[in-house]
Amino acid sequence: MFLCEDGTEEERWALSGPEWFDDLRRYWDDQRAGADLPDADDLFLADLCEIMPNLMLAYFDPPHRAYRVEFAGATVRLLLGGELLGRYPERAAPGTPLSWIGAGYAGAGRLVPAGIVQIRHRDLMATHLPYRDAQGRVSLILTALARRPSRADSRPGGTVLPFPGPGSGSSGGRRDG
Repeated sequence: MFLCEDGTEEERWALSGPEWFDDLRRYWDDQRAGADLPDADDLFLADLCEIMPNLMLAYFDPPHRAYRVEFAGATVRLLLGGELLGRYPERAAPGTPLSWIGAGYAGAGRLVPAGIVQIRHRDLMATHLPYRDAQGRVSLILTALARRPSRADSRPGGTVLPFPGPGSGSSGGRRDG
């Protein structure tokens, strides 16, 4: 599922991100091993050390009925504006980047069936990867966060052709030569 900040769905091309986003989704899918969700006990952050600055990990806190941030890499803290440990994104002030993460948590943790949620907010994009506990409930969410590449940067390469402007002596049409 791909959600915009206003809650509407969006085309996948608009969320194409760094190559490691796809690698992370494949890692999550391999961990599922055919199940609906991967087991939280099978998540080994050491497998993800190269992208740790871009990761955030939140565990479900039953008394608060929300996800509590337990780890936030340096890039995540920079992009979201500060210290995040112990915070509940689902309860963040509306309109903030942290509340945007909370909206993703709400989707990833409560969709039936649960699954990957990708969202964007301004120039940020996130992928939320849910993991289940022994009872099959989403007990933790691994989030990857990055700046969203510009649409020109995310498309296959091409050439920009200069067109003559008015008064340049060219009709702007086909040149016979």
